[in-house]
Amino acid sequence: MSWQRLGREFEELRTEYRKSMPAKLDRIEALWELILKGMQDDTRLAQLKKELHTIAGSAGTFGLPQVGSAARAAEECLGEAADAAALEEKQRGEFIRLLGDLKSAAQEPH
Repeated sequence: MSWQRLGREFEELRTEYRKSMPAKLDRIEALWELILKGMQDDTRLAQLKKELHTIAGSAGTFGLPQVGSAARAAEECLGEAADAAALEEKQRGEFIRLLGDLKSAAQEPH
């Protein structure tokens, strides 16, 4: 396989990753809304953290380092909380702000 072809294939992967960001952010927002509405089960907060962790780990690879940093900050904000009841009001407000930062970073031209 040539380096040029490999470069083209990676660019295609980067494009697909970027196109997938709105759906990922929609899932994160939907999970957060369910958590805030008290529709909490044992897995929603863990799933939210996993979504953020995945973006934090992969976004830089696909040319979106600001998105990765914003996702990491949002994930860290949730800390070790096992459920929504364990999140302090201040923590919830900070998460909402960080979620806004994540959405803004994902919308910036790259």
